[in-house]
Amino acid sequence: MTLGVEVVRLSRHPKCHRQERIKKKYQAHDPENRFRVGDVVELRRPRPISKTKNSLAVPIPPRDTLHKAKLLPPLEADVDGRRPSDGDDVSSAVFPHYLL
Repeated sequence: MTLGVEVVRLSRHPKCHRQERIKKKYQAHDPENRFRVGDVVELRRPRPISKTKNSLAVPIPPRDTLHKAKLLPPLEADVDGRRPSDGDDVSSAVFPHYLL
């Protein structure tokens, strides 16, 4: 199936120097027909599929901040001023600068 994907980016106007929204539409291939209106997808560039379709729509994995927090090293000090020890559960520690 074919998807119509709209890509929005911000650009500075050359004369007025204000931010303006620039929209561009691409045709993408959805082989399993799993995307619906409003879904956010990533476009990959495989070989050309047709005259107007040169992209493949791929789902974006969800942001799992808890999983990222377990992979990243702990902060210097926890909120209450102590470092989490090896026996403590790292998922309960607060990681404010790792959250996206």
